[in-house]
Amino acid sequence: MKTLSILTAVAVLGAGVSIVQAQGTMGKTGSSSSGMQAPQTTGNAAFCIATSPSGALNCKYASMAACEKDAKPQNLNCSPNPKKSTTGSKQ
Repeated sequence: MKTLSILTAVAVLGAGVSIVQAQGTMGKTGSSSSGMQAPQTTGNAAFCIATSPSGALNCKYASMAACEKDAKPQNLNCSPNPKKSTTGSKQ
């Protein structure tokens, strides 16, 4: 009877560890990335207009004002080009 109790305890502990490991992987897909991806950009100007809900950016504007002029009538947003440096260094 004592052996059966020990085996039962080991089985329960083993099952508990398996459940905890399974819960730690819920919602994860096969990739090991953090899920944060840079938006797809077209063009290489300093400012971009967000052209879709997925965050695709059309970077063809030399100034924020020019971008906003096109964005406002379409209810879109502008942002600095994420592929450009913002440290003031020349590229």
